[in-house]
Amino acid sequence: MLAIVAAVREEMAPLLRAGEFSEEQGPGEALLYRGEILPGNPALILISGIGQSRAEETTGWLVRNHRPDLVIGVGFAGATHDALDAGTVVIATSVSLIEGTPLDWSLGADVQTFESDPAFAAVARMAVEIAGIDFVQGPSITVPIIARSPGMKKWLGARFGVYSVDLESYWVARATIAAGMPFLGVRVIVDSTDMTLPGLVTEMPGAPTGGRTARVIRYAARDPRRIVELTRLGRASSRAARQLGLFLTAFAKENSSPGEIASEITGESKGTAA
Repeated sequence: MLAIVAAVREEMAPLLRAGEFSEEQGPGEALLYRGEILPGNPALILISGIGQSRAEETTGWLVRNHRPDLVIGVGFAGATHDALDAGTVVIATSVSLIEGTPLDWSLGADVQTFESDPAFAAVARMAVEIAGIDFVQGPSITVPIIARSPGMKKWLGARFGVYSVDLESYWVARATIAAGMPFLGVRVIVDSTDMTLPGLVTEMPGAPTGGRTARVIRYAARDPRRIVELTRLGRASSRAARQLGLFLTAFAKENSSPGEIASEITGESKGTAA
């Protein structure tokens, strides 16, 4: 069975609407859905909440209790290269972590890295190419704070050679790989490098769902000029969620026989993404 781990329900909303999913009891405040992305393609969707502890702890619960064939860590991300627009799918060949503050990063932070499973990454690339979905394939990075500014996002891309930045991918990978299961990281760009994220994003609750609408209204009410930036971000988020749903549907279609992936894609027991 395929397992999908996201941080917030908004990221999964189009897929949950389109597929046949029912809610089950998840760990703590996390949301858990069981169903099919396509007929004959069973999947679990775990919505952990934002940040390290939620992502790592709930993923650990998932792999211990359900033993999926593959865990895909998905969600929204910031672009670290100018060419990446909102809605671009980033198939992560690896997910790295840098901890501490931006000052620590500039002084030479320790970087820890997990690789995505190469055979499943090859399936993901085949899926987006067949479906005609805009994508890039390369490294991604996880940081402990939201990279809001164009300067920070571009610096991360130049310094670490990554395509996207997020808050959870590394922690989902660590829990999955520690359990001896394959991991694939996939992110969809929401904020391009020319977008400064509004300060509101740092005030949002970390829970999987709820509590956001009232905060958005209060934020906009304090200065009506903020409506423009919120509208842009809202449109980008909606596009990213749709693209993520399209990717997962295309991936499920190509990933109909997990046990045969390596032989179909690479002709070996383990493959290497192109």
